[in-house]
Amino acid sequence: MFWRPRAILEYMRLRVAVALCVVLVIAAPGFALSINELDVNASFMVIGSVPPAGHGDVSPVVQLFGASLPLKLAGPFYIEPKLEFFGLLYEWVDADGVAVPTQIETASGFWTLGTLISMHAGARFPLSSQLSLGGSIGADFLLRFPIELWNKGASGMGPALSYFFAKGRFFYPETTFSVIWQVSEPIGLIFNLRALYPVFHLWDGMGQPFVDQFIFGAGVGIAIRLGPAAKAASPAASVPETPGPVNPAPIAPAPDAPAPAAPAPEAPNPRSTVAP
Repeated sequence: MFWRPRAILEYMRLRVAVALCVVLVIAAPGFALSINELDVNASFMVIGSVPPAGHGDVSPVVQLFGASLPLKLAGPFYIEPKLEFFGLLYEWVDADGVAVPTQIETASGFWTLGTLISMHAGARFPLSSQLSLGGSIGADFLLRFPIELWNKGASGMGPALSYFFAKGRFFYPETTFSVIWQVSEPIGLIFNLRALYPVFHLWDGMGQPFVDQFIFGAGVGIAIRLGPAAKAASPAASVPETPGPVNPAPIAPAPDAPAPAAPAPEAPNPRSTVAP
């Protein structure tokens, strides 16, 4: 295995830069993040390849496996860090100074571990209680590391490692379109289409067509709810009760009339002869 100190240093700087970007985004004012979902993803990806004549394999199909953590923002918006892995055989073409995907029969081929680190921003829009549409854009960092596993005749791993990291060939903008079907309360299925664009062709000076190293794929994922679902309105609050028969209130008895006043004493009759 060939590991150049300069390439390793560049890789470590890249990891630190990605970690700082994630921390700054999460800590930015106005970002009220809510973690309530974990997505487990599997995708088939077609990697475009235009190799030199007599070398390489044309547009191989690879399988990616990984996970992502959607962080909900206000409204339908979210940010989503992802981590995915795949493996692919490459060979080094020394005459052209390029590393290209190849077939297992290639005598000098070597297995390469691919790590895809992504940070996306997107939105999901519900169409019903079970179906939603979503989309996102983001920046992907494709880190590829040549590893010798079984082919003792493998060669060119050192130059290939430098080629993968030189001139920004690890940087890919990505767009994603997804359909989310909520199968049950804690589980949803995610169907997605994604495209990664090799913008480094604009400045790497290799003269390769755009389709070379363009990546297109489709996949399926499982969305696992981590927290409780939002509580629905109770039936008592949402459905008015049917009014029942109204019983008249009992009539309070009228207060008793006041007792009649006692008659005043009669005045003495002046004509009476009886002495008092």
